[in-house]
Amino acid sequence: MTIPTYEVIALKMGELEVDKSTITYATDFGKLIKVPIWSALIRGGEHKIIVDTGIHSREWVNENVAPTKQTEIEKIENAIKTAAGWDVDDVDIVINTHLHYDHCGGNQLFKKARFYVQQAEWEHAHDPIESQKWIYNDTSFLFDPPGVDYFAWHFLQGDSEILPGIKILHTPGHTPGGQTVLVKTKEGTVAITGDAANIMENIEKRIPVGILSDTDQFFKSLDKIKPFAASAICGHEQSIEPFQEKGFPRLT
Repeated sequence: MTIPTYEVIALKMGELEVDKSTITYATDFGKLIKVPIWSALIRGGEHKIIVDTGIHSREWVNENVAPTKQTEIEKIENAIKTAAGWDVDDVDIVINTHLHYDHCGGNQLFKKARFYVQQAEWEHAHDPIESQKWIYNDTSFLFDPPGVDYFAWHFLQGDSEILPGIKILHTPGHTPGGQTVLVKTKEGTVAITGDAANIMENIEKRIPVGILSDTDQFFKSLDKIKPFAASAICGHEQSIEPFQEKGFPRLT
Protein backbone atom coordinates (compact mmCIF):
# COMPACT_ATOMS: atom_id res chain seq x y z
CA MET A 1 0.00 0.00 0.00
CA THR A 2 1.29 3.45 -0.94
CA ILE A 3 1.00 5.91 1.94
CA PRO A 4 0.12 9.43 0.74
CA THR A 5 2.31 12.37 1.62
CA TYR A 6 0.05 15.11 2.85
CA GLU A 7 0.22 18.90 3.01
CA VAL A 8 -0.79 20.68 6.20
CA ILE A 9 -1.92 24.30 6.08
CA ALA A 10 -2.34 26.34 9.29
CA LEU A 11 -5.64 28.22 9.45
CA LYS A 12 -5.89 31.15 11.84
CA MET A 13 -9.37 31.33 13.37
CA GLY A 14 -8.94 34.56 15.29
CA GLU A 15 -6.98 35.90 18.22
CA LEU A 16 -7.55 35.87 21.99
CA GLU A 17 -6.15 38.31 24.55
CA VAL A 18 -5.47 36.32 27.71
CA ASP A 19 -3.42 36.29 30.88
CA LYS A 20 -0.35 34.25 30.03
CA SER A 21 -0.86 32.07 33.10
CA THR A 22 -3.84 30.52 31.30
CA ILE A 23 -1.41 29.34 28.60
CA THR A 24 1.59 28.48 30.80
CA TYR A 25 0.54 27.21 34.21
CA ALA A 26 1.44 29.45 37.18
CA THR A 27 3.81 31.45 34.98
CA ASP A 28 3.69 35.17 34.10
CA PHE A 29 0.62 36.07 36.14
CA GLY A 30 -0.82 39.42 35.04
CA LYS A 31 0.97 39.46 31.69
CA LEU A 32 -1.56 39.98 28.92
CA ILE A 33 -0.67 38.35 25.62
CA LYS A 34 -2.41 37.86 22.29
CA VAL A 35 -2.55 34.31 21.01
CA PRO A 36 -3.91 32.93 17.74
CA ILE A 37 -6.49 30.17 17.52
CA TRP A 38 -5.25 27.49 15.11
CA SER A 39 -7.08 24.98 13.00
CA ALA A 40 -5.45 23.02 10.20
CA LEU A 41 -6.33 21.81 6.72
CA ILE A 42 -4.93 18.51 5.43
CA ARG A 43 -4.87 17.82 1.71
CA GLY A 44 -3.51 14.92 -0.31
CA GLY A 45 -4.97 11.51 -0.90
CA GLU A 46 -8.68 11.02 -1.45
CA HIS A 47 -10.07 13.01 1.50
CA LYS A 48 -10.49 16.66 2.43
CA ILE A 49 -9.74 16.99 6.12
CA ILE A 50 -10.00 19.73 8.74
CA VAL A 51 -8.53 19.55 12.24
CA ASP A 52 -10.54 21.77 14.60
CA THR A 53 -12.99 24.41 13.42
CA GLY A 54 -12.34 27.56 15.48
CA ILE A 55 -14.97 29.68 17.23
CA HIS A 56 -18.65 30.05 16.42
CA SER A 57 -19.09 33.70 17.46
CA ARG A 58 -16.61 36.44 18.21
CA GLU A 59 -19.32 38.20 20.24
CA TRP A 60 -19.93 35.13 22.40
CA VAL A 61 -16.22 34.70 23.12
CA ASN A 62 -15.88 38.41 23.96
CA GLU A 63 -18.75 38.18 26.44
CA ASN A 64 -17.92 34.84 28.02
CA VAL A 65 -14.19 34.19 27.76
CA ALA A 66 -11.75 36.89 26.67
CA PRO A 67 -11.32 39.82 24.27
CA THR A 68 -11.29 38.35 20.80
CA LYS A 69 -10.59 39.49 17.26
CA GLN A 70 -11.63 37.66 14.12
CA THR A 71 -11.48 38.93 10.57
CA GLU A 72 -13.72 37.64 7.78
CA ILE A 73 -10.91 35.57 6.28
CA GLU A 74 -10.39 33.91 9.69
CA LYS A 75 -13.85 32.35 9.66
CA ILE A 76 -13.44 28.66 8.88
CA GLU A 77 -15.59 28.70 5.73
CA ASN A 78 -13.53 31.55 4.26
CA ALA A 79 -10.18 30.20 5.44
CA ILE A 80 -10.60 26.84 3.70
CA LYS A 81 -11.70 28.60 0.52
CA THR A 82 -8.60 30.79 0.57
CA ALA A 83 -6.22 27.98 1.48
CA ALA A 84 -7.44 25.26 -0.86
CA GLY A 85 -10.48 26.44 -2.81
CA TRP A 86 -12.75 24.18 -0.74
CA ASP A 87 -16.37 24.79 0.18
CA VAL A 88 -17.71 23.46 3.47
CA ASP A 89 -19.57 20.65 1.68
CA ASP A 90 -16.30 19.44 0.14
CA VAL A 91 -14.91 18.52 3.56
CA ASP A 92 -15.57 14.88 4.39
CA ILE A 93 -13.54 14.48 7.61
CA VAL A 94 -13.39 16.78 10.64
CA ILE A 95 -11.12 15.83 13.54
CA ASN A 96 -11.71 17.65 16.82
CA THR A 97 -8.69 17.58 19.11
CA HIS A 98 -11.19 18.24 21.92
CA LEU A 99 -14.57 19.92 22.36
CA HIS A 100 -13.76 23.33 23.83
CA TYR A 101 -15.47 26.32 22.20
CA ASP A 102 -12.40 27.42 20.21
CA HIS A 103 -11.83 24.00 18.64
CA CYS A 104 -15.32 22.92 17.56
CA GLY A 105 -17.08 26.24 16.96
CA GLY A 106 -17.51 25.74 13.23
CA ASN A 107 -18.56 22.08 13.33
CA GLN A 108 -22.15 22.84 12.42
CA LEU A 109 -21.07 24.13 8.98
CA PHE A 110 -19.75 20.75 7.80
CA LYS A 111 -22.97 18.90 7.07
CA LYS A 112 -21.38 16.20 4.91
CA ALA A 113 -18.42 15.39 7.14
CA ARG A 114 -17.62 12.50 9.43
CA PHE A 115 -16.43 13.76 12.84
CA TYR A 116 -13.68 12.08 14.87
CA VAL A 117 -13.27 12.57 18.62
CA GLN A 118 -12.19 10.45 21.56
CA GLN A 119 -14.97 8.63 23.37
CA ALA A 120 -13.43 9.94 26.60
CA GLU A 121 -13.78 13.51 25.35
CA TRP A 122 -17.41 13.03 24.36
CA GLU A 123 -18.21 11.63 27.80
CA HIS A 124 -16.31 14.39 29.57
CA ALA A 125 -18.06 17.07 27.52
CA HIS A 126 -21.40 15.79 28.83
CA ASP A 127 -20.21 15.31 32.42
CA PRO A 128 -17.23 17.64 32.87
CA ILE A 129 -15.09 18.11 35.92
CA GLU A 130 -16.13 21.07 38.05
CA SER A 131 -13.39 23.40 36.80
CA GLN A 132 -14.39 22.90 33.16
CA LYS A 133 -18.20 22.91 33.39
CA TRP A 134 -18.32 26.53 32.23
CA ILE A 135 -16.49 25.60 29.03
CA TYR A 136 -18.72 22.71 28.01
CA ASN A 137 -22.15 23.37 29.48
CA ASP A 138 -22.73 26.68 27.71
CA THR A 139 -21.56 25.40 24.32
CA SER A 140 -22.99 21.90 24.02
CA PHE A 141 -24.97 23.11 20.99
CA LEU A 142 -21.66 23.11 19.08
CA PHE A 143 -21.26 19.33 19.28
CA ASP A 144 -24.78 18.09 20.06
CA PRO A 145 -27.77 18.35 17.69
CA PRO A 146 -28.64 20.58 15.96
CA GLY A 147 -24.94 21.48 15.62
CA VAL A 148 -23.77 17.98 14.70
CA ASP A 149 -25.99 14.96 14.18
CA TYR A 150 -25.09 12.25 16.69
CA PHE A 151 -24.65 9.68 13.94
CA ALA A 152 -22.04 11.83 12.20
CA TRP A 153 -19.64 11.17 15.09
CA HIS A 154 -17.03 8.43 15.13
CA PHE A 155 -15.79 7.79 18.66
CA LEU A 156 -12.18 6.68 19.03
CA GLN A 157 -10.93 4.45 21.82
CA GLY A 158 -7.38 5.71 22.26
CA ASP A 159 -4.70 5.71 19.56
CA SER A 160 -5.90 5.04 16.04
CA GLU A 161 -4.77 5.30 12.42
CA ILE A 162 -7.78 6.79 10.66
CA LEU A 163 -6.09 6.82 7.23
CA PRO A 164 -2.69 5.69 5.92
CA GLY A 165 -0.32 8.48 6.98
CA ILE A 166 -2.74 10.07 9.47
CA LYS A 167 -2.63 8.80 13.03
CA ILE A 168 -4.43 9.93 16.17
CA LEU A 169 -2.76 9.84 19.59
CA HIS A 170 -4.87 10.07 22.72
CA THR A 171 -3.15 12.91 24.61
CA PRO A 172 -5.08 13.78 27.79
CA GLY A 173 -4.08 16.40 30.31
CA HIS A 174 -5.79 19.57 29.11
CA THR A 175 -8.96 17.48 28.91
CA PRO A 176 -9.45 13.74 29.54
CA GLY A 177 -10.13 13.09 25.87
CA GLY A 178 -7.65 15.35 24.15
CA GLN A 179 -6.07 13.98 21.01
CA THR A 180 -3.15 14.90 18.75
CA VAL A 181 -3.18 14.37 14.99
CA LEU A 182 0.03 13.06 13.36
CA VAL A 183 0.33 13.78 9.63
CA LYS A 184 2.99 12.45 7.27
CA THR A 185 4.44 15.31 5.14
CA LYS A 186 7.55 15.92 3.02
CA GLU A 187 9.18 17.58 6.03
CA GLY A 188 8.44 14.65 8.32
CA THR A 189 5.50 14.07 10.61
CA VAL A 190 3.63 17.15 11.83
CA ALA A 191 1.85 16.92 15.18
CA ILE A 192 -1.32 19.00 15.38
CA THR A 193 -1.59 19.08 19.16
CA GLY A 194 -4.73 21.05 19.87
CA ASP A 195 -4.21 22.10 23.48
CA ALA A 196 -2.13 19.12 24.52
CA ALA A 197 0.37 21.99 24.24
CA ASN A 198 -0.92 25.54 23.83
CA ILE A 199 2.44 26.90 22.67
CA MET A 200 5.93 25.53 22.11
CA GLU A 201 7.00 26.84 25.51
CA ASN A 202 4.82 24.18 27.12
CA ILE A 203 6.92 21.55 25.35
CA GLU A 204 10.37 23.16 25.46
CA LYS A 205 10.23 24.22 29.13
CA ARG A 206 7.83 21.47 30.25
CA ILE A 207 5.35 23.95 31.67
CA PRO A 208 1.78 22.65 31.78
CA VAL A 209 -1.01 24.44 30.02
CA GLY A 210 -3.08 26.72 32.25
CA ILE A 211 -6.34 24.79 31.99
CA LEU A 212 -5.85 21.19 33.12
CA SER A 213 -7.79 18.07 33.91
CA ASP A 214 -4.68 16.12 35.01
CA THR A 215 -1.11 17.39 35.32
CA ASP A 216 0.48 13.95 35.32
CA GLN A 217 -1.35 13.01 32.12
CA PHE A 218 -0.21 16.28 30.55
CA PHE A 219 3.46 15.36 30.95
CA LYS A 220 2.88 11.79 29.79
CA SER A 221 1.18 13.14 26.67
CA LEU A 222 4.12 15.43 25.85
CA ASP A 223 6.46 12.46 26.14
CA LYS A 224 4.15 10.40 23.97
CA ILE A 225 4.05 12.93 21.10
CA LYS A 226 7.75 13.72 20.74
CA PRO A 227 9.06 10.36 19.41
CA PHE A 228 6.50 10.41 16.59
CA ALA A 229 6.80 13.96 15.21
CA ALA A 230 9.41 16.25 13.69
CA SER A 231 7.41 19.46 14.13
CA ALA A 232 4.23 20.75 15.73
CA ILE A 233 1.29 23.08 15.33
CA CYS A 234 0.29 23.87 18.90
CA GLY A 235 -3.21 25.22 19.45
CA HIS A 236 -2.16 28.81 20.18
CA GLU A 237 1.47 29.04 19.02
CA GLN A 238 2.46 32.63 18.22
CA SER A 239 5.34 31.92 15.80
CA ILE A 240 3.15 30.34 13.11
CA GLU A 241 1.76 32.46 10.26
CA PRO A 242 -1.71 32.22 8.69
CA PHE A 243 -1.76 29.74 5.79
CA GLN A 244 1.74 28.51 6.62
CA GLU A 245 2.42 25.22 4.81
CA LYS A 246 5.93 24.25 5.91
CA GLY A 247 8.65 25.06 8.41
CA PHE A 248 6.51 24.51 11.49
CA PRO A 249 8.24 24.72 14.90
CA ARG A 250 10.61 21.81 15.36
CA LEU A 251 10.43 19.28 18.14
CA THR A 252 13.86 18.52 19.57
